[in-house]
Amino acid sequence: MIYSVAVFAAILAVANGGLFIADAEQQRYAFDGFVRDYNRQYESVEAEAAAFKNFVENLKIADERNMLERQNNGTAIHGITKFSDISQEDFKKRYLNADISKKTNSAPVMADLPPPKADLGLIDWTGKYTTAVKDQGYCGSCWAFSATEQIESESIRVLKKTVILSPAQITQCDSTSYGCSGGWTENAYNYVKKAGGLETEASYPYTSALYQGVTGKCVTPTASKQVVTVTGYTTIKGEANMASYVQSTGPLSVCVDANNWNSYKSGIMTTCGKSVDHCVQAVGVDSASGGYWKVRNSWATSWGESGHIRLAYGANTCAITNDPTYVTVVAK
Repeated sequence: MIYSVAVFAAILAVANGGLFIADAEQQRYAFDGFVRDYNRQYESVEAEAAAFKNFVENLKIADERNMLERQNNGTAIHGITKFSDISQEDFKKRYLNADISKKTNSAPVMADLPPPKADLGLIDWTGKYTTAVKDQGYCGSCWAFSATEQIESESIRVLKKTVILSPAQITQCDSTSYGCSGGWTENAYNYVKKAGGLETEASYPYTSALYQGVTGKCVTPTASKQVVTVTGYTTIKGEANMASYVQSTGPLSVCVDANNWNSYKSGIMTTCGKSVDHCVQAVGVDSASGGYWKVRNSWATSWGESGHIRLAYGANTCAITNDPTYVTVVAK
């Protein structure tokens, strides 16, 4: 019988108390299942050998993370994901390029909102004030995706206009950032304001992921194709204020420490670092005891919970309070 990698991982976990097992034959069997499930093709025998080595090491890492989650009363499950054949170092280099050094303190700050309401349960704006989950691919352009998603959300919420905007325009044309090599959401907002607006994904498609992390050349935006612009942005101070805003108003762009997200599959994560390296969007919150943030990522729906992750509320999990922002938008 041929098992999928997910089923085989479950069998290993039950039999062995974890994903990693020392038996080389079973390791290879699990890796072959991963290759089938994720349609992997390696350019050489050496490349496949390196991928197999990374895969086995990532099984160990997932077991360690699961143990830490249980110790901290978390429910997050780490396991085999589409990132399981790359090393932790390569994962960070390829996908986690939010550049916190570009963070400023020049934006207006919203503080001292009414306390969040713990009896509301999960307030989730997915589908109402969000577009579909995107995929940044092999490019460290999370910062551009987070900014684009926030502008889309504000357009839906304020302008009553649903548009799929172009993260490629920001990735390739924001000269204050470094494309696939990194940037920051605030720079992205400033770029959009200066450029006069964003085009749609249809008129300026995303190609950076197609060239193994090469940003590509900026195509000068066409004014007649720009559909929405930014006039300013605001930051929010403190996790309680963030929760109040999300409960009452809508999503927020946030930047976090995602160093251990490559093995995340489901559940509420409690164990996370505080070294910010990735920008995403907080689309929902449950502020009750044991509650969580629902966070939309840009690694496609094949990752996490249909492209989302849940982070424990109230403990600044993954440094989610580092730079929450929303924007003021105007239709073109």
